[in-house]
Amino acid sequence: MMSQMSPKTVIVLNDYCYVNGGASRIAVDEAVGLAAQGLQVIFIGAVGPICDELKAAPLQVICLDQTELINVLRSPLVALQGLWNHKAGQAMRRVLAPLDPAQTVVHLHGYTKALSTSPVRVASGRGFRVICTLHDFFPACPNGGQFDYVENRPCTRVCLSVSCITRNCDKRKYVHKLYRVARSLAQKYLGGFPGRVFHYISLSNRSAALLQPYLPAQARYYPLENLIEAQPAPAADVAANRDLVIVGRLDPEKGIELLLKAVVKAGVTLTMVGDGPLRAMAEAVPQVRVTGWLPIAKVKDELRKARALVFPSLWYETFGLVIGEAASCGVPAIVSDVTAAAERVQDGVQGWHMRSGDLDDLVRCLELTKDDARVRAAGQAAYDAFWKHPPTRDNHLRGLIEIYGKVLSDQGAA
Repeated sequence: MMSQMSPKTVIVLNDYCYVNGGASRIAVDEAVGLAAQGLQVIFIGAVGPICDELKAAPLQVICLDQTELINVLRSPLVALQGLWNHKAGQAMRRVLAPLDPAQTVVHLHGYTKALSTSPVRVASGRGFRVICTLHDFFPACPNGGQFDYVENRPCTRVCLSVSCITRNCDKRKYVHKLYRVARSLAQKYLGGFPGRVFHYISLSNRSAALLQPYLPAQARYYPLENLIEAQPAPAADVAANRDLVIVGRLDPEKGIELLLKAVVKAGVTLTMVGDGPLRAMAEAVPQVRVTGWLPIAKVKDELRKARALVFPSLWYETFGLVIGEAASCGVPAIVSDVTAAAERVQDGVQGWHMRSGDLDDLVRCLELTKDDARVRAAGQAAYDAFWKHPPTRDNHLRGLIEIYGKVLSDQGAA
């Protein structure tokens, strides 16, 4: 049996050189953490500015200072860049030139907003091992969510089939859907992704199972929970708290409209930490308080003041970071049964599962939180489960480096 190899260099690929959502948060945190462990880390991002965390870390940042797709009206050529970023491919060639494929891992995070998969094609073509964290469903689905935003429900169509391409499922307009299809085809046939990438970090069994039909048959999957920043502290006294809490973007696919109806029907109070197109609707409900986006420390404060977390998302999700953040504080969760987050909440023990999109079932779960003893027991169970094997920085990095070693040692997927 071949002994496991150790990585010397890690190249992190991400659309942004700053934190702009969950994938970027993980990309930055991992890059900084790996550099602190003594690895040579090279962070390649398309869109600046470079965040303070990356500037302060002992690593190299290559920021291409490009525009992201959202600015396409001001910079029309960014549409071509989103399909195939030639500059990113050239940067990758220069970075790889002096490196040894036997000691180097290329780690792909975000790529659909600006970077494209051109660096993946360069790396795989030169024999370097590429691993991708499955933050979303973009390896298969043009809109990244396997969700029909018009019908407001999970999509069961075969990705990139005729049925998929002709269906207007986009948040915006059908022309946006057609562009996403073109991007997916460029990703698949020009970038060789996912066809030429054989290693994937899966954040949940649900998301891995949904993506597996679209990934190479010989692909390897490595379960690894997202890094959660948490310091040991006594569990919150959730039974003494009054409000329920939801954290995230106030979008229809997050189940916001359903939750607002359920809050009124159940007669409970709710704090909404986040912002989005449904904020005005939420602020019109008397027993709802909307804070807008808050710094991480203040989000933790709101969680510790909560009776329970509510996660009623209508789409599959791939992880649900806030579930772990709540559990670290001893806060139980009500989770939609279609989401990946449901894997981390044992129904009736660490919280409760609700049937996705079912108003009456969500009301049932909200009413369960009125029982002090039930809420206290669920919160303690969530707290105990989290701290038994916490996905804290050190544990996450240890697991990540071990995965890199397996990637380098795997001859079957070379």
